[in-house]
Amino acid sequence: MPSESPRDGSTLSRVRAVSRAVSILRAFSPEEPKLSLSDIASKTRLDPGTIRRILITLRDEGLIFQDASGGLYSMTLGVLELGKAVPESVSLRDLLESDLIALAAEIGATIYLSVLSNHKALCVARYHGTSGIEVRWWSAGESMPLNCGAGPRVILSYLNKADRQKYLSGKLTALTDNSQTDRKAILNELDDIRERGWAMTRDDVADGLSAIAVPLNNSRGELVAAISAGGLTPYITGPKQPALLNSMKAAADKMARLVGNLPANISSDEI
Repeated sequence: MPSESPRDGSTLSRVRAVSRAVSILRAFSPEEPKLSLSDIASKTRLDPGTIRRILITLRDEGLIFQDASGGLYSMTLGVLELGKAVPESVSLRDLLESDLIALAAEIGATIYLSVLSNHKALCVARYHGTSGIEVRWWSAGESMPLNCGAGPRVILSYLNKADRQKYLSGKLTALTDNSQTDRKAILNELDDIRERGWAMTRDDVADGLSAIAVPLNNSRGELVAAISAGGLTPYITGPKQPALLNSMKAAADKMARLVGNLPANISSDEI
Protein backbone atom coordinates (compact mmCIF):
# COMPACT_ATOMS: atom_id res chain seq x y z
CA MET A 1 0.00 0.00 0.00
CA PRO A 2 1.58 3.31 -1.07
CA SER A 3 2.43 5.73 1.70
CA GLU A 4 0.40 8.90 2.01
CA SER A 5 1.94 12.22 1.00
CA PRO A 6 2.74 14.63 3.84
CA ARG A 7 -0.28 16.78 4.67
CA ASP A 8 1.84 19.94 4.70
CA GLY A 9 2.39 19.70 0.93
CA SER A 10 6.16 19.54 1.26
CA THR A 11 6.43 17.02 -1.60
CA LEU A 12 4.29 18.98 -4.08
CA SER A 13 5.85 21.04 -6.86
CA ARG A 14 5.75 24.81 -6.48
CA VAL A 15 3.89 27.24 -8.78
CA ARG A 16 6.68 29.42 -10.11
CA ALA A 17 4.44 32.31 -11.13
CA VAL A 18 3.13 32.62 -7.57
CA SER A 19 6.65 32.57 -6.13
CA ARG A 20 7.67 35.31 -8.56
CA ALA A 21 4.65 37.44 -7.69
CA VAL A 22 5.45 37.15 -3.99
CA SER A 23 9.09 38.11 -4.57
CA ILE A 24 7.92 41.20 -6.45
CA LEU A 25 5.61 42.24 -3.62
CA ARG A 26 8.44 41.73 -1.13
CA ALA A 27 10.64 44.09 -3.12
CA PHE A 28 8.61 47.01 -1.73
CA SER A 29 9.42 48.27 1.75
CA PRO A 30 8.62 51.21 4.06
CA GLU A 31 11.97 52.70 3.01
CA GLU A 32 11.26 52.17 -0.70
CA PRO A 33 7.47 52.17 -1.21
CA LYS A 34 7.75 53.25 -4.86
CA LEU A 35 9.89 51.35 -7.33
CA SER A 36 10.63 51.45 -11.04
CA LEU A 37 10.64 48.35 -13.20
CA SER A 38 14.45 48.34 -13.17
CA ASP A 39 14.46 48.69 -9.37
CA ILE A 40 12.26 45.61 -9.04
CA ALA A 41 14.39 43.68 -11.54
CA SER A 42 17.50 44.52 -9.53
CA LYS A 43 15.92 43.39 -6.26
CA THR A 44 14.29 40.21 -7.56
CA ARG A 45 16.74 39.26 -10.35
CA LEU A 46 13.78 38.40 -12.54
CA ASP A 47 13.42 39.15 -16.24
CA PRO A 48 11.85 42.63 -16.80
CA GLY A 49 9.32 41.20 -19.23
CA THR A 50 8.15 38.63 -16.66
CA ILE A 51 8.02 41.32 -13.97
CA ARG A 52 5.88 43.61 -16.13
CA ARG A 53 3.38 40.84 -16.91
CA ILE A 54 3.06 40.00 -13.21
CA LEU A 55 2.75 43.69 -12.26
CA ILE A 56 -0.06 44.16 -14.77
CA THR A 57 -1.85 41.14 -13.31
CA LEU A 58 -1.40 42.44 -9.76
CA ARG A 59 -2.61 45.85 -10.90
CA ASP A 60 -5.75 44.34 -12.40
CA GLU A 61 -6.30 42.48 -9.09
CA GLY A 62 -6.11 45.77 -7.19
CA LEU A 63 -2.82 45.11 -5.39
CA ILE A 64 -0.41 47.31 -7.42
CA PHE A 65 -0.70 50.91 -8.63
CA GLN A 66 1.39 52.56 -11.35
CA ASP A 67 1.89 56.31 -11.36
CA ALA A 68 1.05 57.46 -14.88
CA SER A 69 3.41 60.46 -14.74
CA GLY A 70 6.56 58.82 -13.37
CA GLY A 71 5.84 55.18 -14.13
CA LEU A 72 6.72 54.08 -10.60
CA TYR A 73 4.93 51.14 -9.01
CA SER A 74 3.60 50.92 -5.46
CA MET A 75 1.32 48.71 -3.39
CA THR A 76 -2.31 49.64 -2.91
CA LEU A 77 -4.62 49.44 0.09
CA GLY A 78 -5.80 46.16 -1.38
CA VAL A 79 -2.77 44.54 0.23
CA LEU A 80 -3.96 45.79 3.63
CA GLU A 81 -7.40 44.34 2.95
CA LEU A 82 -5.78 40.92 2.54
CA GLY A 83 -4.01 41.39 5.85
CA LYS A 84 -7.32 41.76 7.66
CA ALA A 85 -7.98 38.07 7.03
CA VAL A 86 -4.95 36.98 9.10
CA PRO A 87 -6.26 35.45 12.36
CA GLU A 88 -4.94 37.14 15.48
CA SER A 89 -4.44 33.75 17.11
CA VAL A 90 -1.61 32.70 14.76
CA SER A 91 1.44 32.40 17.00
CA LEU A 92 5.11 32.55 16.10
CA ARG A 93 5.25 28.80 16.67
CA ASP A 94 2.33 28.22 14.27
CA LEU A 95 3.97 30.42 11.66
CA LEU A 96 7.32 28.64 11.74
CA GLU A 97 6.43 25.09 12.76
CA SER A 98 6.81 23.34 9.40
CA ASP A 99 10.18 25.00 8.73
CA LEU A 100 11.48 24.17 12.22
CA ILE A 101 10.41 20.54 11.84
CA ALA A 102 12.13 20.39 8.46
CA LEU A 103 15.32 21.87 9.92
CA ALA A 104 15.35 19.33 12.76
CA ALA A 105 14.98 16.50 10.25
CA GLU A 106 17.68 17.93 7.97
CA ILE A 107 20.41 18.31 10.57
CA GLY A 108 19.39 15.48 12.90
CA ALA A 109 19.42 17.60 16.06
CA THR A 110 16.85 19.03 18.46
CA ILE A 111 15.70 22.49 17.36
CA TYR A 112 14.57 25.20 19.77
CA LEU A 113 12.77 28.48 19.17
CA SER A 114 13.24 30.96 22.02
CA VAL A 115 12.33 34.56 22.86
CA LEU A 116 13.07 37.05 25.61
CA SER A 117 10.53 36.89 28.43
CA ASN A 118 10.74 38.11 32.03
CA HIS A 119 14.54 38.51 32.07
CA LYS A 120 15.10 35.01 30.63
CA ALA A 121 15.05 33.06 27.38
CA LEU A 122 11.69 31.32 27.01
CA CYS A 123 11.48 28.20 24.84
CA VAL A 124 8.31 28.50 22.75
CA ALA A 125 8.89 25.40 20.58
CA ARG A 126 11.07 22.29 20.54
CA TYR A 127 11.35 19.72 17.75
CA HIS A 128 13.44 16.56 17.73
CA GLY A 129 15.51 15.50 14.73
CA THR A 130 15.77 12.14 13.05
CA SER A 131 18.76 10.87 15.06
CA GLY A 132 18.33 8.35 17.83
CA ILE A 133 19.35 10.96 20.42
CA GLU A 134 16.58 13.29 21.60
CA VAL A 135 17.60 16.18 23.84
CA ARG A 136 14.95 16.46 26.53
CA TRP A 137 16.29 19.57 28.25
CA TRP A 138 14.46 22.88 27.84
CA SER A 139 10.89 21.95 26.97
CA ALA A 140 8.45 24.45 25.47
CA GLY A 141 7.30 26.79 28.21
CA GLU A 142 10.51 26.51 30.22
CA SER A 143 12.98 29.38 30.70
CA MET A 144 16.77 29.54 30.63
CA PRO A 145 19.18 32.17 32.02
CA LEU A 146 20.50 34.44 29.26
CA ASN A 147 24.10 33.55 30.10
CA CYS A 148 23.56 29.79 29.51
CA GLY A 149 22.91 28.10 26.18
CA ALA A 150 23.48 29.28 22.62
CA GLY A 151 19.94 30.56 21.98
CA PRO A 152 19.86 32.64 25.17
CA ARG A 153 23.33 34.01 24.36
CA VAL A 154 22.09 35.18 20.93
CA ILE A 155 19.17 36.95 22.64
CA LEU A 156 21.55 38.59 25.12
CA SER A 157 23.76 39.79 22.25
CA TYR A 158 20.84 41.73 20.75
CA LEU A 159 20.30 43.82 23.87
CA ASN A 160 21.78 47.29 23.68
CA LYS A 161 24.91 47.86 25.75
CA ALA A 162 23.07 49.51 28.63
CA ASP A 163 20.62 46.61 28.94
CA ARG A 164 23.45 44.07 28.69
CA GLN A 165 25.19 45.76 31.59
CA LYS A 166 21.93 45.90 33.53
CA TYR A 167 21.32 42.18 33.09
CA LEU A 168 24.89 41.17 33.83
CA SER A 169 25.00 43.30 36.97
CA GLY A 170 22.61 40.84 38.60
CA LYS A 171 23.26 37.33 39.84
CA LEU A 172 24.29 34.97 37.02
CA THR A 173 23.15 31.36 37.22
CA ALA A 174 25.50 28.44 36.60
CA LEU A 175 23.78 25.27 35.37
CA THR A 176 27.03 23.25 35.11
CA ASP A 177 30.68 23.79 35.93
CA ASN A 178 31.10 25.00 32.32
CA SER A 179 28.44 27.74 32.53
CA GLN A 180 29.92 31.17 31.83
CA THR A 181 29.42 33.57 34.74
CA ASP A 182 32.38 35.88 34.11
CA ARG A 183 30.69 39.18 33.22
CA LYS A 184 33.68 40.61 31.36
CA ALA A 185 34.11 37.46 29.29
CA ILE A 186 30.42 37.43 28.36
CA LEU A 187 30.45 41.10 27.36
CA ASN A 188 33.49 40.55 25.17
CA GLU A 189 31.75 37.65 23.42
CA LEU A 190 28.44 39.40 22.72
CA ASP A 191 29.74 41.79 20.07
CA ASP A 192 31.44 38.87 18.33
CA ILE A 193 28.14 36.97 18.27
CA ARG A 194 26.34 39.92 16.67
CA GLU A 195 29.09 40.38 14.09
CA ARG A 196 29.43 36.74 13.01
CA GLY A 197 25.71 35.96 13.32
CA TRP A 198 25.82 32.86 15.52
CA ALA A 199 26.69 31.53 18.97
CA MET A 200 27.95 28.21 20.29
CA THR A 201 28.07 26.92 23.85
CA ARG A 202 29.62 23.70 25.11
CA ASP A 203 28.42 21.62 28.09
CA ASP A 204 27.05 24.72 29.86
CA VAL A 205 23.41 23.62 30.19
CA ALA A 206 24.04 19.90 30.78
CA ASP A 207 27.25 17.89 30.72
CA GLY A 208 27.79 16.24 27.36
CA LEU A 209 25.36 18.52 25.50
CA SER A 210 26.21 21.55 23.37
CA ALA A 211 24.27 23.95 21.16
CA ILE A 212 24.65 26.31 18.25
CA ALA A 213 22.24 29.17 17.53
CA VAL A 214 21.43 31.85 14.97
CA PRO A 215 19.16 34.91 15.15
CA LEU A 216 15.79 35.14 13.44
CA ASN A 217 15.40 38.78 12.43
CA ASN A 218 12.53 40.78 10.98
CA SER A 219 12.80 42.92 7.84
CA ARG A 220 14.37 45.73 9.88
CA GLY A 221 17.15 43.49 11.19
CA GLU A 222 15.63 43.34 14.68
CA LEU A 223 15.61 40.10 16.67
CA VAL A 224 12.29 38.26 16.70
CA ALA A 225 13.60 34.98 18.18
CA ALA A 226 16.64 32.74 18.43
CA ILE A 227 16.84 29.39 16.63
CA SER A 228 19.17 26.88 18.24
CA ALA A 229 20.19 23.27 17.68
CA GLY A 230 21.18 21.07 20.60
CA GLY A 231 22.79 17.66 20.68
CA LEU A 232 25.69 15.60 21.93
CA THR A 233 28.82 17.72 22.19
CA PRO A 234 30.89 15.73 19.65
CA TYR A 235 28.14 16.14 17.04
CA ILE A 236 27.56 19.88 17.58
CA THR A 237 31.20 20.91 17.98
CA GLY A 238 32.84 18.36 15.68
CA PRO A 239 33.59 18.28 11.93
CA LYS A 240 29.91 18.63 10.99
CA GLN A 241 29.58 22.02 12.68
CA PRO A 242 30.13 24.12 9.49
CA ALA A 243 27.41 22.15 7.68
CA LEU A 244 25.05 22.48 10.66
CA LEU A 245 25.64 26.21 10.79
CA ASN A 246 25.07 26.65 7.04
CA SER A 247 21.77 24.77 7.26
CA MET A 248 20.63 26.85 10.21
CA LYS A 249 21.54 30.15 8.54
CA ALA A 250 19.72 29.15 5.36
CA ALA A 251 16.64 28.14 7.37
CA ALA A 252 16.72 31.41 9.33
CA ASP A 253 16.91 33.40 6.09
CA LYS A 254 13.86 31.54 4.78
CA MET A 255 11.90 32.03 8.00
CA ALA A 256 12.82 35.73 8.07
CA ARG A 257 10.49 36.15 5.09
CA LEU A 258 7.65 34.69 7.14
CA VAL A 259 8.15 36.98 10.15
CA GLY A 260 8.47 39.98 7.82
CA ASN A 261 7.50 43.10 9.76
CA LEU A 262 6.74 41.42 13.07
CA PRO A 263 7.88 43.56 16.00
CA ALA A 264 11.22 42.95 17.66
CA ASN A 265 11.20 40.68 20.70
CA ILE A 266 13.87 42.73 22.44
CA SER A 267 12.55 45.43 24.75
CA SER A 268 14.16 47.40 27.55
CA ASP A 269 11.04 46.72 29.61
CA GLU A 270 12.05 43.04 29.70
CA ILE A 271 15.33 43.69 31.51
